[in-house]
Amino acid sequence: MTKFVTPKGTAVWPKLNTPDTKFNVDGEYSVKLRLSAGDSQGLIKQLEGLRDAFQKDQSKTEPKVARYDVAPVYEAEEDDNGDLTGFNLFKFKQNAKIKLRNGGTRNMSVPIYDSNKAPTNTEVTGGSTIRVAGMPFCYAMPSSKKVGVALRPTGVQIIQLAAGFGGDADALAMFDKEDGFVADSFDVASGVDDLADF
Repeated sequence: MTKFVTPKGTAVWPKLNTPDTKFNVDGEYSVKLRLSAGDSQGLIKQLEGLRDAFQKDQSKTEPKVARYDVAPVYEAEEDDNGDLTGFNLFKFKQNAKIKLRNGGTRNMSVPIYDSNKAPTNTEVTGGSTIRVAGMPFCYAMPSSKKVGVALRPTGVQIIQLAAGFGGDADALAMFDKEDGFVADSFDVASGVDDLADF
């Protein structure tokens, strides 16, 4: 499958440092990438092309797949009133554990890099500006009679880190600057190779 790197967008509900176990006991890494409609067009065209080519190819051996509906490659964002915002959401997911053909399992993770391509353990917070390196996986689902493409994150680059105060950025304004502990901009992760895609 073709790897790709997204344009810069906004991280929505990122679970990239620690897998979420709410719906999957083995854990799942995920993030929705929010892109403007204009910035989305190249990615949409690429993903729809992969999906449609997959459906055509699969139909040669399984004719019924030709009649399947196509699943959208993105979600059009709506506000609280149900009105379109002019932004699109692309959902990336990766299981924290995958089963191997030999019966074993492999622990997965999503490498994270700073704006200079240096590996980091810094938590990706909602509202951060990021780019996602991804791998598309096309599927044909008999149960729903749909053909689609799933997006798996293979790396994330933090361009601008949003304040991580549990969604309450106003809390930051309540503090005064003091002498004392100063955090590094990024805590470098050990044992992670540089990612050439960014």
